[in-house]
Amino acid sequence: MKKHVKPFFILLLIAGLYGCNQNQKDYSKKIPRPNILLILVDDLGYSDLGCFGSEIRTPNLDKLANQGVKFTDFYVSSLCAPTRAMLLTGVDNHQNGLGTMPPGHTENQYLKPGYEGSLNNRVITIPEVLRDNGYHTYMTGKWHLGHHEESYPANRGFEKSFGLLGGGSGHFTNPFALGPGEEPVTFYVKDKDIVEKLHDDFYSSKDFTDKMINYIIEQEDDSPFFGFLAYTAPHDPLHVPDEYLDNYKGVYDSGYEQTKRDRLARTKKIGIVKESVPYNPGTGKFPKWGDLDDDQKKMQARIMEIYASMVENLDFHIGRLIDSLKEAGKYENTIIVFLSDNGANPKEAVAYPGNSKEYLAENFNNSFSNLGKGNSFISQGGAWAEVSNTPFTYFKTTTGEGGIHAPLIIAGPGIEKEKFYTNTGMHVCDIFPTILDFVEVSRPAKYKENELAPFYGKSAKKLLEGKAVLVRNTSINPLLFEMMECKAVIKGKWKAMMLQPPYANEPIWQLYDLSTDPLEKHDLSLQEPEKLKELIKDWAEYANDVGYIKAEGEMLINKIGPEEFYKYENLNK
Repeated sequence: MKKHVKPFFILLLIAGLYGCNQNQKDYSKKIPRPNILLILVDDLGYSDLGCFGSEIRTPNLDKLANQGVKFTDFYVSSLCAPTRAMLLTGVDNHQNGLGTMPPGHTENQYLKPGYEGSLNNRVITIPEVLRDNGYHTYMTGKWHLGHHEESYPANRGFEKSFGLLGGGSGHFTNPFALGPGEEPVTFYVKDKDIVEKLHDDFYSSKDFTDKMINYIIEQEDDSPFFGFLAYTAPHDPLHVPDEYLDNYKGVYDSGYEQTKRDRLARTKKIGIVKESVPYNPGTGKFPKWGDLDDDQKKMQARIMEIYASMVENLDFHIGRLIDSLKEAGKYENTIIVFLSDNGANPKEAVAYPGNSKEYLAENFNNSFSNLGKGNSFISQGGAWAEVSNTPFTYFKTTTGEGGIHAPLIIAGPGIEKEKFYTNTGMHVCDIFPTILDFVEVSRPAKYKENELAPFYGKSAKKLLEGKAVLVRNTSINPLLFEMMECKAVIKGKWKAMMLQPPYANEPIWQLYDLSTDPLEKHDLSLQEPEKLKELIKDWAEYANDVGYIKAEGEMLINKIGPEEFYKYENLNK
């Protein structure tokens, strides 16, 4: 009898051990998991790429789009940091710590849950999940998700990192702050160390690319990698290397309106927008080309020449990275996601906290011959931002279509080729669950003993494989937005929107039918009051669910100053 019990016991033990390991994935017998390369650019307008209708030369991104898919209806936040937070967590910005973007906090929002100003302890990032599942994780570029040590990229899942902590800076060796109000957070870190000095020939797009290439090719094993390359280009100040300064000489001499008309024609020709979409005269908040004198026209044309060169240079460096992947034999197994964080930027340099005209004149050389060089500070401005966002109205900082509509390209193994998608309900929060779906990994329910906020995003894997036509049906699951009290609800063909002055005379809800009026020119709130009430109710329920806190009073930084404002303690402590 005993002779039979022992072998039977051993079989039970083996079966039990096998059962205990069912949740641990055995990748040794699978097709290699894909590498993931996430490329984020800063303030690129909807139609600033050649494959979206631009006159700007972007051959590498155009080719990438042809090898994969592009989205014509992809939505993001209207500002940089909230989009970054949603991209890396899949969680609504009011729950991940970026309920508003620093230093936009009013006193009643400051340090409140969801408004910590950095990623909080209710979220886990893509690199944190992938690192724990056998991926190498690399980051270079703009972080903007916390400036205290516990918020560094190295402490949010990245094995190797080189990043700018603030919202922007000079692109050359002298990384000056966007204004005195951002000086406390304008510095670089390499892993966990502050970078005291950049090398003499530093240029942001070049060096961010160089470091990402080095991280990938210096990897000593065959494990997959997740790379997050977050360029600061083409965010102002507009800077380009000398050899790029005259690449678009004369191209913009015809002015805002003609450039916009030409772009619209190209977007129609390649099918990005319908033939029925009319020319968009814009918001009327900025001068027309005919209102400018000759010197102003010369200056404005030069500004856009430099902006275009900055985008072309960005494309060149992305091409270098793609070439390096091919040389390393990694390209065919890499999913590449390319997107912009919001629409084009209407701000002038004087708009940043502390940037008076006197301060700018004293600290920068904005003479015509010096524009685009490292000691200049120029911005694209509102009129050209409207061109960059063709065919849409509005821009960054607003929840108009031009502020929250961004280009998106996805290519790689298992993804359809030479297609573009529209009306899919795709949102920036969808990228995290989509990546997890492709690499066959689940997000844990807890991280470091903390319950995680729910995903706002949904996986788009089936759509990308050609097995579905929607990510979400917005008629049932609307998309909802709020940033700096600009609000929006997109539900099927309907959009309710509330803008703030100066882009609205008063902050009231408006209603648009995007199927017939994608330019948001015909407010239907009086004709369709019940539909407007329905969408406002949707927004109120969303605001309650995510912990929205209404801004009251002026920005706190104006009362206590930047040094005191940025001393805030991270919730994780």
